[in-house]
Amino acid sequence: MARPAPAFPKTYANRPLRTALEAFAAHPDESTLEAMLDAMTRGGLVIDLTGTTDAGDPQARTILSTDGRQILPLFTSVTELRAAVPPAARKAVRATILPAPIALRLVEGGDIVAVQFDAGSIAQIVTRPFVDRALARLSPDGE
Repeated sequence: MARPAPAFPKTYANRPLRTALEAFAAHPDESTLEAMLDAMTRGGLVIDLTGTTDAGDPQARTILSTDGRQILPLFTSVTELRAAVPPAARKAVRATILPAPIALRLVEGGDIVAVQFDAGSIAQIVTRPFVDRALARLSPDGE
């Protein structure tokens, strides 16, 4: 039996979200915030699984804020994930690409206070209330 094709190819890049993140960083106002929140729930997001030892139970890597709180790094592409890692460690990077709503819902069950998009470049922090606001816009079936 043939294995199904992955939902997102390894070369996938969430360009609409990246564009919205850049627009918000350049001009942070209500309009660019709304566009960013809408874009956050569309397409796919790359999750850093580097360091996971059990393939049957992958763990998303988190980082700590300056006050010791957990932040979930998310990336618009595998290229952006690699940019966040020192060159010598890039070969060891492990990742998966999930539909954006599923990736964002990783903050719901834990102590994660924010997500950070594209840590190696734009490094945009979005706090949990804004993640919740973005997810609340979705229909009950997640679309």
